[in-house]
Amino acid sequence: MNERQRDIDVLAIGGIDSDLVLRVPHIPGHDEKVRADFEGWQSGGPVGNMACAASRLGLRVHAVCQVGDDEGGARFLDDYRKDGVDTSLCDVRPGDATPFTVILIDPTGEKVILLISAFEPDYDLERIGSALERTRVMFMLPRAKDFPVLAQLARDRGAMVMTDIEPGSGDDAEFLEPVLKLVDIASFNQFGVRAWTGREPSPALARELTAMGPSTVLFTRGAAGAIGANADTSLQVKGHKVEVVDTTGAGDTFHAAFVKGTLSGLALEDALAYANAAGALSVTALGPRGLLPDHATVEAFLSKRA
Repeated sequence: MNERQRDIDVLAIGGIDSDLVLRVPHIPGHDEKVRADFEGWQSGGPVGNMACAASRLGLRVHAVCQVGDDEGGARFLDDYRKDGVDTSLCDVRPGDATPFTVILIDPTGEKVILLISAFEPDYDLERIGSALERTRVMFMLPRAKDFPVLAQLARDRGAMVMTDIEPGSGDDAEFLEPVLKLVDIASFNQFGVRAWTGREPSPALARELTAMGPSTVLFTRGAAGAIGANADTSLQVKGHKVEVVDTTGAGDTFHAAFVKGTLSGLALEDALAYANAAGALSVTALGPRGLLPDHATVEAFLSKRA
């Protein structure tokens, strides 16, 4: 199948939840009580946010996910559809609760996220395999139990694989090598870099990790910007000064924009700058999808800061 027949730009698998967003005066410590302001329930999850951001940027996005037959699940699928994400590969599980998070946001916009999951998704691999034949990029978190199988399935069917590698909990660094062998684009936030390598994020380290399998390695660094490397080059771009309201979902928007730039044929430096700008815009509103910029908004932002 040639690229013209690949009508799915992004196949976004799993990585979804319903978010309870609370504002707090500061992140509480042990045995401390603080009063929180209820900001509402919002649809979220690293893959869910990325899928919606990618669709808003003009990519053709299909989602694969499972939700419970509760209010959170119904809201989540409705929000996917509102953002233009195809949900024909999503399933509702009778009697189960949709995964959710509790997000605490302090006055600086930084956050703490508590994850609650009631079930492990059980995917139809044959159905996903058929979709992957039409897909350009598969995006999935590496800790999902089906990730190794689906990543290999994607590569066998000519789709690129991108993943977001966050810090682990009680794992050893042996987790990293098999994941990197299965992906084309590996993205780490700065905490993930330190957790899995014991080193500080740098262009040299990103270039070094490409030797383990991925064609591209990305490091997101919050307000400090981002780093990228491929077989030909390694570089970093500076962050943008913006009014920070909430950093939740900034990395997810960055990932969507990097895929947009890559599929548009941009060189690494330009794709990195585009993604960095989209991520900066996303932190200026509340919630993981408070501001998902479209392509014109990102371009205008970049042109003003050139």
